[in-house]
Amino acid sequence: MRLKEKRTKTAAKSLRKNLLKRAKEWTAQGYSVIPVQGDMSASEPKRPVIRWREFQRRMMTARELEDAFRGKATALGIICGRISQLLVIDFDDHFRYRRFCRHLPQFAQTYTVKTRRGFHVYFRVSARVPSHQFDGGDVKAEGGYVIGAGSVIGGFLYKAVTDQEPLSMEQEDLDRLLEYFHAGQAERGSAASGTSTGIQIDVVELYGRLAGKLGRNNALYRAAKLARGQGMEQGEFEKLLLMRHVEEASMPGHKPETDAERLREGQGTIASAYRRAMRASDRGDGLANSVRERLLSDQGSTLMARFLDAMMLAGWIAESYFTMKEAINLGRRYGLNRKSVMDVLTGERAIYDGKHIISRRYVDYLDSGGLKSRKRGRPVELKFQVPSAGRLLALLKVSWTPSDAINAEDLGSAHRYRVAVHREYVRRLRPEASLRHLGRRLGVSGRTIQRYNEALGVARTAQIGRFALTRENLRRLPRRRRSASKNATDGYWLETASGCRMPAWRHIGEALLRRGEQGAQVCMRRVSSYSLGVAGEPALRYKKLEEAEFARSIALRAGAGQGLALGERAREMLRSLLGRASMLRYERVRLFYETVGSRIAENKVAETINGFLYAIDGSGSEVRRPARRGVAYRMLKEFGDGNVFLALRDGHGEVLASLAKHALRAGKPEESIGLIAGPWPKSLGTALALQV
Repeated sequence: MRLKEKRTKTAAKSLRKNLLKRAKEWTAQGYSVIPVQGDMSASEPKRPVIRWREFQRRMMTARELEDAFRGKATALGIICGRISQLLVIDFDDHFRYRRFCRHLPQFAQTYTVKTRRGFHVYFRVSARVPSHQFDGGDVKAEGGYVIGAGSVIGGFLYKAVTDQEPLSMEQEDLDRLLEYFHAGQAERGSAASGTSTGIQIDVVELYGRLAGKLGRNNALYRAAKLARGQGMEQGEFEKLLLMRHVEEASMPGHKPETDAERLREGQGTIASAYRRAMRASDRGDGLANSVRERLLSDQGSTLMARFLDAMMLAGWIAESYFTMKEAINLGRRYGLNRKSVMDVLTGERAIYDGKHIISRRYVDYLDSGGLKSRKRGRPVELKFQVPSAGRLLALLKVSWTPSDAINAEDLGSAHRYRVAVHREYVRRLRPEASLRHLGRRLGVSGRTIQRYNEALGVARTAQIGRFALTRENLRRLPRRRRSASKNATDGYWLETASGCRMPAWRHIGEALLRRGEQGAQVCMRRVSSYSLGVAGEPALRYKKLEEAEFARSIALRAGAGQGLALGERAREMLRSLLGRASMLRYERVRLFYETVGSRIAENKVAETINGFLYAIDGSGSEVRRPARRGVAYRMLKEFGDGNVFLALRDGHGEVLASLAKHALRAGKPEESIGLIAGPWPKSLGTALALQV
């Protein structure tokens, strides 16, 4: 035991000696350092051992350093700000640091320290910048300090991963660096104004950094693809990097090549990067059709889809930030008034499945006096982020599909937008579908689709499937029940060679065969096909009908009353109830004035991922709004104390509801009834039982 204690004391003494040595080295380079408790304190390991405020204005003397680091300290802190001319970016995790290195490789080549969770990136600056937070970390500057390399906290040794001097930055570079963390991480251009703001990534720097890791050709392809996304012409990129690519050293083991071979290879790689179709996340020409259809059908409104398409047409780049004023000006250009834009960004249309479609956050910005941070009251500015294609697909739970061309005139009104979406769908696919299905895509009725077809001049071709009636397939015909009509069968019939039609009951088919009728056909009405701008389309088309398919269809129609399947009316009712019962995925909490503070985070939090606020207005409609404290107080004032609810996500109910929707979409509505029978209201099961 004594030997173990002796070794521990020896290790602690050695650590303090090394810390003192490092502290003297940092001080000699012009940095102000302080001792930090480290593992000597389990509760506050990053707390300084001494009073350190005065050392923001002056540096320790050699005697003070000796005295300070002689006590209980296993870590050292480096004071940031003007005294050390130091600014440190503190990343909370690896992901954000790697993204920073991809977007700003010219700033990533500086002194960097690996921490327990992320990284510290050091810069030498002379400007005064207050310490503040950003999404994913902190900017340590005036009034802050960081744990230096060589320190031990929680058993983890802080160590430098790039052993080079911190990068010195002028004011222009500093503004660009801080703008990256507070105004977005991608370029956003305006097609209307012809201007662009944001971060341009240095493709030459990117190529040099990737060539040694991925190989010359892979690095050139990635740099070319990035340059194309930033709007650089192919010829300009070739002038910039092609000759460097020829002279760049190959990776070990690569076969020798002549300069001419390298030149041809580089030209082919660049042409491939510029020729290849852009990925869904890079597209700026319109929304994926699956996103449009999900928004139109589930929201019952065109506002969100029209606004997203307007952003695409204006050239706004995914993940860039914009203000409310910019959004209102954009909406006016494309036929959306101020109220509609407000509804899309902060109103009922802003939320889908409890989450914001267009995410937002409060940000600070730069001015001549530095960052406006730590202000009392409301934050400086609320900014919204252009959603990427990946975010929309994940949020709406749809797969990526190509985007049909929608022009600016199509965004002028809800009617024109729906007509345009339907027009392009018919032109591209010439679909074979029912009017009800086409209407469900756009959130309208089948009769409305019929009016769209008339206005657009869509040609409709009725389709009838048929097969010859024989004694072998006679059993495919259903027997007539007493309750069924004897004069007609819905959607299918028997047709003789002379064109005479009669109900497709089994006893009628048997009589035709016994009578020796030649050429009798079993016919079934199929969904019509629609085409736009195609000349010579027939009004009627006959198709071959498989006997097994006919039997399955008859079983679905006739078996609804025996519990084999749901009728179409019950399907529609189930879909409606699934939409109205989406609230059952959430735990409902009633709010009062005195409970808002304990239930909802502060107003600075831009969105609550796990819930939202809702109330019922005078017309019985549900009003949903973001779960922010200020919004809650306004809703209580509008709807009355106790009449506003906070919906918090309920994992069990959400799983059941998602499984039920999946079963319904897979064509198995009877399974969805079984899934939702337990936690959902009895009225749902009763209503469906009446239909089955």
